[in-house]
Amino acid sequence: MAREVMEKKLFIENIILLREIEDRRDFMEEEIGVDMSIYEEKFLQVIENLFKIHFNKEQFALIQYYLYQAPTIVDWDGKIDLSDGKQMITVDFETPEQVWNVITSLKEVKK
Repeated sequence: MAREVMEKKLFIENIILLREIEDRRDFMEEEIGVDMSIYEEKFLQVIENLFKIHFNKEQFALIQYYLYQAPTIVDWDGKIDLSDGKQMITVDFETPEQVWNVITSLKEVKK
């Protein structure tokens, strides 16, 4: 399997798992009254640090936006606006695969 294909597959799987972790944490806190963030914080820091090694700041910020901010936006249309320095474009950003497509299109920017 080509490296790019494997990276995409692993990225998508990791994003799905991180979203599930966030959902579970929210459920535990809201329904059971147990705050799991104390226990998960160090693990999530390790994962974020690995993302920082592989992705540049702009890419990492978009990953964080997708994981932590977008799910809290009521009536979010699943799109984000990006600027290439000349014009603003709107791109789909609703699925892990779309996130991958957006951040890899930004890969030319130096880390």
